[in-house]
Amino acid sequence: MRAHGFTNDVATAVIALGGANGGPTGAFAALGVVQVVLGIGIYVWTAFALTAVFRKTGIDPWRAWVPVLNIWELFVLAGMRGWWAAVLAGGAVLVTIITGVVAGLFAGIALNAGFGGDAGSAAGALAAAAIVPALIWLAFLAFALVIHIRMLRALCRGFGLSTGYVVLGALLFPVWASVVGWGSARWLGREAPTEPAPFRSPPPTGTGVPTSPVATSLATPAPAAVPAPPLFAPSPSAPGAPAAPAAPPASEPISASPWAPPPPPAETGPAAAAAPAAPQSWSAPTSSPMAPPSAQPAVPVAATPSVAGTAPVAEETDLDDHTVLAARRGPQTALRLPSGSTVVLSATAVVLGRNPLAPDEAPDAQVVAVDDVTRTVSKTHALLRHTDTGWTITDLASTNGVFVGPDDVEASGPTPVSGVFHLGDAELQLTEA
Repeated sequence: MRAHGFTNDVATAVIALGGANGGPTGAFAALGVVQVVLGIGIYVWTAFALTAVFRKTGIDPWRAWVPVLNIWELFVLAGMRGWWAAVLAGGAVLVTIITGVVAGLFAGIALNAGFGGDAGSAAGALAAAAIVPALIWLAFLAFALVIHIRMLRALCRGFGLSTGYVVLGALLFPVWASVVGWGSARWLGREAPTEPAPFRSPPPTGTGVPTSPVATSLATPAPAAVPAPPLFAPSPSAPGAPAAPAAPPASEPISASPWAPPPPPAETGPAAAAAPAAPQSWSAPTSSPMAPPSAQPAVPVAATPSVAGTAPVAEETDLDDHTVLAARRGPQTALRLPSGSTVVLSATAVVLGRNPLAPDEAPDAQVVAVDDVTRTVSKTHALLRHTDTGWTITDLASTNGVFVGPDDVEASGPTPVSGVFHLGDAELQLTEA
């Protein structure tokens, strides 16, 4: 059946969209009222839960009741930029306007097609009026969900909660806020308890590397010198008898003991550093002819303790070398990372990033890895340099830029920096150690 070019099916669809004076029925009006009341109730519930969360973290509780400000504070608490809350709120308003316009356009097309008798075009326009706005909303909600999950990950780490709470917050945010706010969770801070160790270990290892080769190079000659005298000390005592013929020219004044005294000084003098001790042991036999009995206590074994006596000297030099090499002198400046750990800056050039490499302009730069939960820090993000006037920072063609100071001034070239600065959304701070 047709009426003015309309089929019954098309006319029914147009009336459902509001055409032909088809107004909302009482059931639809009641459903709208229920939705409004339900939305207000969920918002009040969430505000009460966030009030408890803000009390635990030291934020003014009244901020939990302001629509955009409450989410702003959560982003700041998570270490992200607070304006993400304004972006999401403004995006929701913009998407609502866009989807309304798109739905109205397709509805108008459907009406024109219906009045023209083109049932297929009218049905396609009606389907587009429902599907296209839905796709726009799905794209916006997916983007908002990614930002929301990043915030929840940082907040759950700060409260010491597991990944399951991130899923709970993504699906049922009011329930998550209630569990965190009214539960036993305590705010531990943005730093993770297991991360300070990896960031503090590189400076000691870097300074310990040059000391170990020096210590080993000083220690190796000492063991080599200890076994050398025992190997050569017995050998001169054995050929001492053949060396006796050389003694008669020197034994003209003393003929009582021509056999033992001359050979040991002749052999031990060039052999070891214990030669000064040898003349003292041989001076006693020259004073009395009863030298044969006293020759046994003065056996060249005395040279062995004298060589061993050099070991403490080597140990003392090792200790001295260790103390000299362990003393570090450099800029007493520390860098606080987003995780809360601190790294001492021991060089005049420091490269920062998730997995940084020293640039060509500063090949000897100290490498500091930044563990960023926001994932906005590039692999090689920025370069810090210490000059006569202080520290400067240079952006190394990063994706999200470098922002200095409380006003977030973007660093386009070497920019003076002190205190707080940002690599993307990650907050770092220069402090005096």
